[in-house]
This record gives sequence, structure tokens and C-alpha cells, in this order.
Amino acid sequence: MPVTAFTAPAHCKPTDDLTGYFHNLVEKSKASHGKLFCSISYKTTFSDPLALLESLHRPENPHCYFEKSTDEFSIACGEYLAQAEFQGADRFQHAKIWSDTILQSVERAGDAPLAGTGPTIFLNATFESEQRHSGLPALSVFLPRWQVINQRGQHFIVLNTEIRPDSIPEQIQAELMGRLKSMIGLTYEQSNPAESKTFPLGKSKENFDYIDGVTHALDEISSGRVSKIVLARQLTFDVQRKLCPFSIAHGLRAKFPDCHAFSLSAPNHGTWVGASPETLAHLSGNKLRTEALAGSAPRGLSAGKDAHWGKTLLAREKEVHEHNLVIESIHRRLASVGVSNLHQGLPRLLRLANLQHVRTPVKGNIPSGLHPFEILSALHPTPAMGGSPRLPALTKLAEIEKHPRGWYSGVAGWMDSRGRAEFIVPIRCGRLFRNSLTLYAGAGIVDGSIPAHEKQETDWKLQAMLEVITGSPNLPG
Repeated sequence: MPVTAFTAPAHCKPTDDLTGYFHNLVEKSKASHGKLFCSISYKTTFSDPLALLESLHRPENPHCYFEKSTDEFSIACGEYLAQAEFQGADRFQHAKIWSDTILQSVERAGDAPLAGTGPTIFLNATFESEQRHSGLPALSVFLPRWQVINQRGQHFIVLNTEIRPDSIPEQIQAELMGRLKSMIGLTYEQSNPAESKTFPLGKSKENFDYIDGVTHALDEISSGRVSKIVLARQLTFDVQRKLCPFSIAHGLRAKFPDCHAFSLSAPNHGTWVGASPETLAHLSGNKLRTEALAGSAPRGLSAGKDAHWGKTLLAREKEVHEHNLVIESIHRRLASVGVSNLHQGLPRLLRLANLQHVRTPVKGNIPSGLHPFEILSALHPTPAMGGSPRLPALTKLAEIEKHPRGWYSGVAGWMDSRGRAEFIVPIRCGRLFRNSLTLYAGAGIVDGSIPAHEKQETDWKLQAMLEVITGSPNLPG
């Protein structure tokens, strides 16, 4: 039986009539002479955030999608309801102020028990702190019009809307119910051609000669000015027909369940899709979880060969040195913003379909008043993405790489109104933009690195995207 609500319901059902509640919010908007926002969370039956995004998405609309299958968690959102862009060394601080202001102006209805339910802010930040000729904003932060969450068998749809003094409550009710019914009523029967299994690629253009770049980086390391530089390749292919990012994301989430499959887009800047093994920060209550991920080796064709590669990776001096640089930097940066009780687990192997890495989990306690975006500012970019010491390494890699990375190796994720949050480092990815596809892969250069070996490591990392898109792990040509 439909329920008519005049105050914020603790639980919302699709059949509820919220016109009276919206009338009260319009009156509140009039009294304050300004706009406010309303966020309504609905518990629903089955939903697949990626499939729903695939059905609802329009090319001109921004979106974010994240899924880690082994965690049984996925979230997708679309369209800006409120959005801001910032750049410079203090971009995360500006984003903090903006997001706090937005969340304070949101009226909430419905239960929001899961991370990512209720009003949630999404953030994308480029590797570079300044906007460069890629055109992407250095940081974009937004409250979406809708989001959908699937976590361990529980499913929620969240709808956000703007309330103004001249808003019409009946119209708000009709618009939200129309959107909700279209989302709940999806049959997921539409089919998209599986371009990701058959798409041929020609030769690529590369941003710099990688062997020469590694040699240049080693000269800088030998001088003592830096101890590590991470160099990333950008390989751009001309494409003759459209690639579907959601088909690619679907292939990646199936092949790499231990990674964060993701798809990110902004108007006029294309779509970035990939499967990242790296969590930058996971926050719940006063607990923080991050990780050091550095060092790579291939998978073996037999159990014995696989174990040989893994044992070598854990013990090889160059890999141990590279990994320790990342761990030490994470501890130092988190301590600088007041994260306490920092402790790390034992190094272990993260074994993916095509590669294995050394991974060390790091945990700590978040002090009262420390904002998630302040933690991001302290951590980004980690030595696993930029180098060490940070500033001279970033200066040198920009000189060698020649082109900005954009969202590759930047920051992407979400934060809900209760401070629950998760952010990843977008790597192992590609950018679909107009008639081009750009694939990205990098490697950490330290004393003892061999240029040809470092290039081979980036070839291994490119395999994830290549195999899902073309059906072959090998670079064309």
C-alpha cells in the first residue's frame, strides 16, 4: 500500500509518495532563500551497477564505476547534480571544503547502512596537480544524480535531486519515480556486440622511447638526486570503429576479480577503463587501510615455475629495495597528517591472471577531524607511481615522458556522508577518446634496473587490456 510521507522516512520503498516531504523541503528552501539537495536511498532487489550503467549512459553524461568482485562490492553513478573543479598543490583541500559544504546542504531520506549509500561524493584527480594540455581538470569532484550499489547481496539505488524555492513538489515526485521505475524495471536483455574480443589494433604511436627514457632515469639516480623514478608508457592507436568501455570493463572484472575494475568519464574528455590492483585508501570509521604494491613478475606455466618467479620476486635485491621505498614513504606521509598506530603486514604475493606483485598491507587509526581528502593529499602520488624523493622525481619524469598522464596513476573513488570511503589508483587502463585508444603502463626505475627488463615489465602490464580488447596479449606489429 502506498505511503504518503511528510517527514524524511527512515526507510523508502518505490511505492512511497514523497510529495508532502518535498513540499516541506521547498518551504525550507524558501525560508533560507537558497537551494538545497535531497538524497533518497531505496533498498531494491537485484541490480548490476555495470549493466545498469551500460543501459542508462549517454555519451555526453559523466559516470564513475568501480567493482572488486572478490569483495562482492560494486558501485556506479551518473550525471552531475553539483560539480566543481580545482587545481594546484591545494586542490584536495579545496575539494574538502566544497564537499563538506555540499553534504551539509543535503536532506536525507531512507536507510543508508552500506558504504556508498546515502549522499556520496565522487572524485577523480589527474596524476598532475595542474591542468595541462590534456584538458582534463586536475581534480573533479561531484554529487551525482543517481548511484547504485551492490554489496554482499544487498542492493540500493540512491537518487539525488535539487530543491529550489520555485520547485514544484509534484513534479519532483514524478521525475524521481520515473527514473526509479526505469532503473528497477531493467530486464538487462539488451546486447552489445563483444568488440572487446575481436577488435583489431594497428601499430601505435608512443610518447617517448622507453629504453632511452630508462637510461636517462638511471643517470639521474646515479647522480644521487633521486632514488627512484617511475616511467609510464603511453601507446596510442587509431581505431576505425567504436569501442564499448562497458564491454571492456565486463571482460576485465571477469578476468581480474582481485582488482578494481573501473570506468570513468567526463564530458568531452573520453572514457578511461581498466582494472587496477592498487587500493590507495579504504576508510571505515576511524580505520584506514592502504597498501604498498611494487615489484612485478610473470606467472609461470606450471606450479613450480610460478613459485620460482614468486620466490625470486620476494627475494631479489632490486625488487626488495623498490618495495621498501614505497613502504617507508607511506608510513612517513600518513604519520605527517596524524594517522597513528601504523603497522604493516608481511609482504605477500598478489597473484593476478597475468602477473604477480609484492603487496604489503598497511593499517592505521585516523584521528578525529582528519578528512579523507587530506589523506589523499598526503599519499598522492606514492613512490609506486611517481618516485622518491617526490618533487625531483616528478620533475624528471615529466621531462622524460613529455605528455601528461591524465587520470592514469591519479586518484579515483568515492566518499559517503558518513566518512566511509574508498579510493584507487587508476592503472592498467586505457583511454577511449574520439577515434583513438591510448594504453598506459609504467615501471619503477631504481639503481640496478636494466632498461630492457623494465620495458618487458610494461609489456606484461599491457597484456591485461590488450587481451580483453583484441583477444591477444601481444602488442600488434
